[in-house]
Amino acid sequence: MKKRGVVVIGLLCLAFRQAPSQDFEAQVREQASGAIQEAKKSQFLTPHFPAWERYFTVSWEPFDRRGEPYLSGYIVSRYGLTASRVQLLIDSLDSSGQIIAQRVEWPGGGNLPGFSRTYFEVPIRQQAPSSRVRVFAFDFVP
Repeated sequence: MKKRGVVVIGLLCLAFRQAPSQDFEAQVREQASGAIQEAKKSQFLTPHFPAWERYFTVSWEPFDRRGEPYLSGYIVSRYGLTASRVQLLIDSLDSSGQIIAQRVEWPGGGNLPGFSRTYFEVPIRQQAPSSRVRVFAFDFVP
C-alpha cells in the first residue's frame, strides 16, 4: 500500500508540472539582464564618506611628463582638523561622462593640516577624454 501511495503522488506531481512558457523564459532573461547591468554599475568605487566635499575641495589639470599623461592639482582642507591617510579616487571618463576606469592613489605628503592645502601628481593609467578626482578615504586626527 505504501508503494502505491508514493507512485500516485509522483504521477500527480508529473501531471501538474508544466513546461515553462516562452513568456516566462523571456521575463527571466530580461530580469537577469537588468540585474547584470545593475551589478556592473555597482562595481564602481565611490568615496567612503559621501559628504567629503563638505571638508575638502580638489582641483586638477592634466599635463605631460616625458610624454606620459599625468594629473596635477591640490587638495584643500576646509575643516579645522588634520586629515591623515587621504586617498584620491581617479576616474577616467568617456565623452559622455561615464566611468571607463578607476583607481585609488595616495597623494603623498603625509597629513593634511586643517585649513591648508597639499599638491599632488598622479599618472593617468587609462587614457580618456576627461578625468575626475575625488577624495576616496581619509581619517581626521584630533
